[in-house]
Amino acid sequence: MKFEKSFFPKISLLTAGSILFLYSFGRSIDGTSGENLILDLRKSEDIAVENSPDVRLLGSQQMIKSLIVKESWRTYFPTASVSWFRNTNVVENESDSRSQRVALNVDQVIFDGGRRSLALQAALNDLNLSKFDFLISINNLKLKVRNAYYALLSNKAQLEIQARSIQRQKDQLRFSQRELKLGETTEVQLLQIENRLNEIVLQNKRTETAYQSGIEEFKILLRLPSTTKLALSADILHGIKFAYKELSLENLVGLAFQSRIEFARTRAAEIQTTSEYEIAKSFYIPTVSVGGFYASSGDRYDPKQREYGFNFKFSMALGPNSIQDTSNFISRNEDANRSLTSTTTVGIMDNMQYKRKIAQTGIAAEQAQITRRQLDDIIRIEVSKALQNYKLTWESLKLADENAKVFEKRLLIKEKQVSLGDARRTDLAETEIFYLEAINTMISTRVQYLTAVSQLEMAIGASLDSLELIKTGKN
Repeated sequence: MKFEKSFFPKISLLTAGSILFLYSFGRSIDGTSGENLILDLRKSEDIAVENSPDVRLLGSQQMIKSLIVKESWRTYFPTASVSWFRNTNVVENESDSRSQRVALNVDQVIFDGGRRSLALQAALNDLNLSKFDFLISINNLKLKVRNAYYALLSNKAQLEIQARSIQRQKDQLRFSQRELKLGETTEVQLLQIENRLNEIVLQNKRTETAYQSGIEEFKILLRLPSTTKLALSADILHGIKFAYKELSLENLVGLAFQSRIEFARTRAAEIQTTSEYEIAKSFYIPTVSVGGFYASSGDRYDPKQREYGFNFKFSMALGPNSIQDTSNFISRNEDANRSLTSTTTVGIMDNMQYKRKIAQTGIAAEQAQITRRQLDDIIRIEVSKALQNYKLTWESLKLADENAKVFEKRLLIKEKQVSLGDARRTDLAETEIFYLEAINTMISTRVQYLTAVSQLEMAIGASLDSLELIKTGKN
């Protein structure tokens, strides 16, 4: 393992474009039945993102919310319709009468107190929120994949070390059995060595069980077929370089304020809830629209009698009640027949929900404002906690690595002493157990450091691996 120090790099942020490019792959990344997959961390993350139903759902929701934005834009333009009316009257002892009417109707809202604008703004904000949720979901999924991958690397490394220890203990047991036949050791000492071997074998079985169980859970996380055979290309013992950099808390907090998606999300949420609140409060503002029509009527097709007209519509809420007035001007027979009609309708207690909407949207808007104000402190605490954990795990990693090296030297010295007859094989078996514990601690602290680095990158809103503290053979 190599330790490196360097200056703080410029952090490349995770952009929505790269994520959407990954999401739009032509075919799904998955394992076909019985396929062997050799996975590094990056490939595992890509497979998890591509196969995740939650990510796909959020991507689909973005499309739906984009359509809602288009619908909101549509309300600014006139509405048009074509109608064809047909009527037949049958009266006994009289001639039957028939009539037809074909009409083109156009209507345009000219005033609504800004409700259309607020609705459009709310739709745009909702679309932005879905994009932020999409990015946050992918980041969380990648972090979850990393934690699972690191746990598998830990078990894989432990299996490798335990296999070597088992072989060494088997060799010592075989030598001890020969010495027992020659009278150079006792049966008790032989049993002690055998007990130590059994302890390591039992530990190996437990690790193997945890590893196989972790592989199956990893396949579930990546949404791979159950028959897919997985292998990890990374090696936490020899294939990863761990670097350390002195990082300033204030610099990291500043980066988090600029980069954390949560800031943009809370701002968008505040704007959205405020827009919805304004819409609810403007219930009393009237809606005014004008329209017109052009039609042909007659007793047969093609109807020949031309007519046209204009209309004016006015509607508004009066507390829990509503009122609507419609006025129409109609001209027929080349202005020889003109009429003016007006209809006023009052709805009684048909708008009872207006108070509830005001209360609900007002509470939501206030909660969004509180969340935005509190987010600064929350982010600062998260960054401080992640930075402290990063520093502590680095110190633990150095100590654990040094301790493992010491026990490895002790093991080699003890083996040499046994070969020279200066130590008992039972002492070597005891040293082997201590060596295994030191290696397990070293592996555990390496995994903790890997996790701490990922959590720090997430806390400051940077893309994973942007701090360049972890280097593999492919980096």
